[in-house]
Amino acid sequence: MRLRPLFLCFVTTACIAMIAPARGIDPDITFQKIMEAPDRVSYHATLTKQRFSADGDTARYVQIITHQRPDRDRIDIPDAEGRIREIIIRVDHDIYRRTASGDSLSYSHRRQSNSNVLDMNLEFSSLDLLQTNYDLEITGADRLLDRPVAVLAFKPRHPGRMTMTAWIDEETGLVMRTEERNEAGVLVEEVFLTEFEQDPRISPDLFDTEEWTGKSVEINQVIACGSISEVQKEADFKLNAPVYIPPGFILQQRRVMQHHGQPLVHFMYSDGLSRISLFQRIASSEASHRSPRGTPEMHGDVRVWERGPYSILRRHYDGKLFTLIGDVAVSESVELLTSLCTINPAVTASPVPTGYTSWIGAGAGLLVVGLWILWRRRM
Repeated sequence: MRLRPLFLCFVTTACIAMIAPARGIDPDITFQKIMEAPDRVSYHATLTKQRFSADGDTARYVQIITHQRPDRDRIDIPDAEGRIREIIIRVDHDIYRRTASGDSLSYSHRRQSNSNVLDMNLEFSSLDLLQTNYDLEITGADRLLDRPVAVLAFKPRHPGRMTMTAWIDEETGLVMRTEERNEAGVLVEEVFLTEFEQDPRISPDLFDTEEWTGKSVEINQVIACGSISEVQKEADFKLNAPVYIPPGFILQQRRVMQHHGQPLVHFMYSDGLSRISLFQRIASSEASHRSPRGTPEMHGDVRVWERGPYSILRRHYDGKLFTLIGDVAVSESVELLTSLCTINPAVTASPVPTGYTSWIGAGAGLLVVGLWILWRRRM
């Protein structure tokens, strides 16, 4: 589940105008296009994601994306032989998924709320957080797929964070490419389009979900979100929260879902670009908790799987299983996960600061639609 490019759609004129734009790019017009892109632009595209490990290995993923303005998306995910192994369809707030495994097909459905983009985790970035934690610049202009693009750079003000560069299509406001580099300046991940067609002819059958009737299983339904008391009531167990939170991060979301018939609580922290997701549920048999691929490193009682740009951590504590997914330094993630304490039910946590406005509905562009599944598949 990796959704960090979502913030690109929420950059305001003030951010874009920090540096005089190259080649006469009008920041006001660029900003307006970014905000309006999903409502006024339909497209068909092939998205490729490459992740580079410290050992020199490259992991590559491909998705075929179709967006029909304003609120329909489809993602086709091929296997190594080019056969479609997974399909995701969004129609307004309903998400449908079909997965192939051998000769069998499995179907699922869920309904999301408070969002009109294909973002199952509902992470929304904040202008205030971006301005506080990152320097934003238009660094130049380029051409991708024979289309003029503006180049935006996001430079962190806290050590240990990733630096991101994004290429924004000048005509449509869509994100065409992103690159992430670690603190040493080494490229660790890039996401880009290899094919792009604007306003294609789209058959209504592409978003037909009749196939799901009578077959789909409801998954990860959000049953409560908002205050700690609301979430804890629906979860029906005492919640834990970290005492330590990395510099620049704030708690932006609290919710509880039904996950495999069991309440799963999700706290999401963000600094405007990077994010940390903390999940907790009652611990049951170890066999019921599928572990990520690979052998974890042990940091005390915390297991760590490093995935390059992000890490997955797990800890059994206080009768619960905690899973953390974040793109900050492992040391910070471990410190967060080992600073957990039980929340006093009589104390209501402070609400999310109102100054950190969630720019919901601003165009997620191509990368948001594609990157959700790439992150989600590693849960």
